[in-house]
Amino acid sequence: MPDFKNPQQEPGMERRLLLVFALTFLIILAFQPLVKKYGPQPAAPKPEQQTQNFPAATVSPKPAPTLSREQIVPPAGPGRQASSEDETVIENDLYKIRFTNRGGQVKSWILKKYTDERGGPLELVHAAAAEKYGLPLSLWIYDELLRNKVNSVLYVASQTGSLSAPAEITFEYSDHDVAVRKNFSFDHTYVVRVETSVQYKGGELPAFPMWPAGFGDQTNPSSYASSLIEYQYNTKIERLAIKKISGGNTIPGPFNWAGVADQYFSAVFLPDEPQNVAMVTRRNSIDVPKDRQKPENKETLKVDILGAAVGNPKGTTVERIYVGPKSLPVLESVRVPTISGTDQDLRGLVNFGFFGIIARPLFLWLKWTYSHIVPNWGWAIVIQTLIINIALLPLRVSQMKSMLKMQRVAPQIKSIQEKYKKYSLRDPKR
Repeated sequence: MPDFKNPQQEPGMERRLLLVFALTFLIILAFQPLVKKYGPQPAAPKPEQQTQNFPAATVSPKPAPTLSREQIVPPAGPGRQASSEDETVIENDLYKIRFTNRGGQVKSWILKKYTDERGGPLELVHAAAAEKYGLPLSLWIYDELLRNKVNSVLYVASQTGSLSAPAEITFEYSDHDVAVRKNFSFDHTYVVRVETSVQYKGGELPAFPMWPAGFGDQTNPSSYASSLIEYQYNTKIERLAIKKISGGNTIPGPFNWAGVADQYFSAVFLPDEPQNVAMVTRRNSIDVPKDRQKPENKETLKVDILGAAVGNPKGTTVERIYVGPKSLPVLESVRVPTISGTDQDLRGLVNFGFFGIIARPLFLWLKWTYSHIVPNWGWAIVIQTLIINIALLPLRVSQMKSMLKMQRVAPQIKSIQEKYKKYSLRDPKR
């Protein structure tokens, strides 16, 4: 019988698989300098955010009307409230926010660089949910009657009309029992600074700013299912799916950031003092059309919608809120100096999964290909796949050679098996 080499002497499948992973990882590492050199760089943080000094409000060319003394109706006791409802609009290149002095909260939050399914500017306030469960930047107070009151009374606004960022606006209300102050500061980013305080019968009361109910881009049942409550403290990130959330539950801090997100957008609060913070989760339900493509079909589905309120449980809340896209370059530009042990930004909002150490470099490489080689995601994927396959070609050739050797010796192996099959495994003759 002619001699032949045992095919088991060739590198095993496990070894080849390890080599494939190792080579892929080396390719990814080799492309990192290119990604860092040519990829989009996060914008440097503005000095105002680091020093926490915010410029005074700047009124657009048309002077904005302000409330006069005649518009302020004195209550039965000493107090401060407005006599009529007014609006204040804040704009920068990224968003247009419309406040109402009823509750000192947001009626509309439009992202200018994103469009809805009709091609218009994307409205992030979920109209149907807001009507039932509250508007963004309303206040969560554990006493329901007091919560309803502070979110429905008419506040005195420091400015009304249209403002251009950088800007600042303050809402104030007081009567013989309660005094509320809400201050918002705006710059040229997606981040808004929030300061809130509530005094009740002379004592400070916890009141958490809220993003109470979903996002305006949620238009079909599947888009609601992707909602999450997320929070981070240093290297630990928690993501709570809908089934793990109960409405009105309090999650104690510390948090570097915490809030609600769907597949594409997020509203997260960044407290100045991570140790003195808590989050109240909101979970409610609304009825949505079963098929938006068929308006004549009146069938509806009940879907869950999430929200979150984050603040200082000991009194005055001072924090920032990021409301914007889950775009990696944008998230990396938002500095979170309270984080230690990992990157001090919001990149943790993008979940690359268990294999993030490989998935993230591949994503950055794909984005670099899209930005610098071919502005088409389909062709960018084809090019990236082709490069990886070329890099792995030597291993595939080696694997094919091993398979051919196995095929050549297969008849001999079968002959040997037939010859010795009558002997048991323990028989010395075998």
